[in-house]
Amino acid sequence: MEKIKKIVAERRTYTPNQNTHSHNYAQLILPLQGELYINTGAQDLQLDHQTLFFIPPECNHTFHSIVRNEFLVLDIPHFMLTKKKLYNKGISFKLDNQWKGIRYLILNEIDKQSLNGSALKDLYPYISHYLLQEQQPKSIRYINEHYNENITVNKLASLEHYNRSYYSDWFLKETGKSPSAYIQELRLNKAKELLLNTDLPILHIAIQVGFEHQSSLTRLFQKYGEITPSQFRIKNRTFEN
Repeated sequence: MEKIKKIVAERRTYTPNQNTHSHNYAQLILPLQGELYINTGAQDLQLDHQTLFFIPPECNHTFHSIVRNEFLVLDIPHFMLTKKKLYNKGISFKLDNQWKGIRYLILNEIDKQSLNGSALKDLYPYISHYLLQEQQPKSIRYINEHYNENITVNKLASLEHYNRSYYSDWFLKETGKSPSAYIQELRLNKAKELLLNTDLPILHIAIQVGFEHQSSLTRLFQKYGEITPSQFRIKNRTFEN
């Protein structure tokens, strides 16, 4: 199979002839116009103006299009991937505003005929961030979106279709933390952002990150840093100035 040594971005079109192949590099396919049919064995989907698709290396796939089409395709060398997260089955994403922004940046460089290996390489960490974000398990995405609510392990386990005991072991392997520790650290980091970037009273910050009482946030800070929220705000704002 063909190997590539650098990331490449091109506009490409597809024909009605069904083609089947695999390659040692990954592909990210973003729509510009028309539709593309892709089958990976486990997945059978239609890419349109609202959908993009990530194909990992060595994934056998069949593709064709029966309408006028154009797609923005990124060929990504295998060594640029984080294997644990991006070296798995193909996955489709919704073309939301984040991905539209990424598409615009790449197209802008292509249209100026100034896109070279180094420019695209500099963009790739930004692209990779959203690829990883999209591939997060449902329960971890749920925690990041609802960290300020009361989240139970039963709820999280149900999102992954696991039983509670298996889910706790799975979560530890996936993140290196227990669900409760993951939630606590997320709340702590969100509180730090608010302490540094707003003048909100500490009680309001505690409520925003999911605590009923200011004392709960204080205990969390002292657990991880032996410092109170007030001391953290004063120390870091003084240091910045």
